[in-house]
Parts: sequence; C-alpha cells; structure tokens
Amino acid sequence: MAVYSAPGFVDYAGVPALQPNSVDFSIETDNKDVHTLLLGRAGHSAGSKSVKASVNSAVPAAGMEIDWVGLAQAQAEISLGFHLAGKVYNCRGDVRSVKLGTSVDKANEVSFEFSGRIVNIV
Repeated sequence: MAVYSAPGFVDYAGVPALQPNSVDFSIETDNKDVHTLLLGRAGHSAGSKSVKASVNSAVPAAGMEIDWVGLAQAQAEISLGFHLAGKVYNCRGDVRSVKLGTSVDKANEVSFEFSGRIVNIV
C-alpha cells in the first residue's frame, strides 16, 4: 500500500493558519507561444512567473484567526508559506479579494485570493 503526504497548509508570517479546509496553489509562467509562417509553433518566449492561491477557511466563534479582510484593505505586500509534500513555497504578494459567507448547517466561512511570486522553496 502506498503512503501519501500529509495534508498541506498555509502560514502567514511563519504562523500556521489552523482553520483552512482547502488550499489551491498554482504557479503561472505566462509563457507565450512563438509562431512563424514557415515553422508554425517555433517555440515559446518566457513570461513573468507568478503564483495564485485560493484559500477557504471556517470561522471560529471567536472570529477569524487571521484578519484577511484587514490585509486586503491594507493593500500591502505580505508573506505566505504554502506547505505541501515536504516542501515550503515561500511567497510574497497581496490579498486580492476576500469573500465572507454564511449559510444553514455549516460554519461561517472566509475565503481569499492571493497573487504573488515565489521567494524561495525549502
């Protein structure tokens, strides 16, 4: 039987966020195809790399563990670490959007979108 990696998590300024129930992390290269008349797709030109992340969290009765709304309002650059499969993707960027939700039969939720760059991978 195969053994798989433990669930990943996100940290803000080195402190793990305990409430997320899903984290999606993608690396965008923004490469562009180069087409020529005689060769067709002749290759590609390198784009400006970036990362995008979506995080969805439950909100405890005491309130959000991290003030994602305040971070979005500040429009400042922050550090987030994305831990997955034995690696940490340390990133710098900003919180682009925050969504708050409430509904019947489940915890209140907060979700946010992050856009940035990888600083290092450890």
